[in-house]
Amino acid sequence: MIIKKVTINESTAKVWQALTDKNQMKEWYFDIPDFELKEGSVFNFYEPGGENRFHHQCRMLEIVPGKKLSYTWMYPSYSKGVSIVTWILKEADGKTEVTLQHEGIENLADAGPDFATENYHMGWEALMATLKNYIYGIRRHTYSIAINATPEKVWKVLLNDETYRLWTSVFCEGSYFTGDLKPGSRIHFLTPDGSGMYSDIILYTPNSNVLFQHIGEMQNFVEQPIDEATEKWTGAFENYYLKITDNRTTLIAEIDLTPDHVNSFNEFFPKGLEKIKELSES
Repeated sequence: MIIKKVTINESTAKVWQALTDKNQMKEWYFDIPDFELKEGSVFNFYEPGGENRFHHQCRMLEIVPGKKLSYTWMYPSYSKGVSIVTWILKEADGKTEVTLQHEGIENLADAGPDFATENYHMGWEALMATLKNYIYGIRRHTYSIAINATPEKVWKVLLNDETYRLWTSVFCEGSYFTGDLKPGSRIHFLTPDGSGMYSDIILYTPNSNVLFQHIGEMQNFVEQPIDEATEKWTGAFENYYLKITDNRTTLIAEIDLTPDHVNSFNEFFPKGLEKIKELSES
């Protein structure tokens, strides 16, 4: 059984709404048009992105308002197996402990390598962080640009040290990062005076996709502990991926932002993407 926990500095009522209101679920979880909070109801959905490769089908098993939600988790096109997802909420001192349990994953073994247990560990870990971010007001913002260059060229410009410094200079002159570009690595995003953020690489596929999860702040080149202010955004994601369309490479950035960062990113991030395009096409 997979068990994931997160503590959110909000009431169980607010968290329960995020778990059961399909309009809110669409923001952080999945788009489930036929979701109904009723025991015995069946609902269906696909993975994000629009490819619709994986048909999920679930049946509501148990509802304890404000405390527990349990439903089956199946892939009828891939497996005859049934697993069960359960959400448990406990409130104490104005905070809510959210526990996610996914049992019976071994029943989906006939579905193939895409359904390996480690993929569920990563997926649920990310969704728990996304739930917390959503409750705290963080929203995902998407920026993209079409570039007349190969994916290899765009990827090099995006993350090569020399060109990374050039395109991120629109945010802060002299910005750079240190660390190995591989899953599980710790990355330091820094300004010349040693301030910035430290982050973990969750996914990395060269010339295709990199997913960062931001953890905390840097000061004087030193990682700082999570404090009350940092708690409001720790776990936020920054995702870059490439798509090939009409012999062009489209660079897409999905960035989790707090409300006070939206305006500055809307102003400066398109300028950074234009710089990537210029460097890639030169």
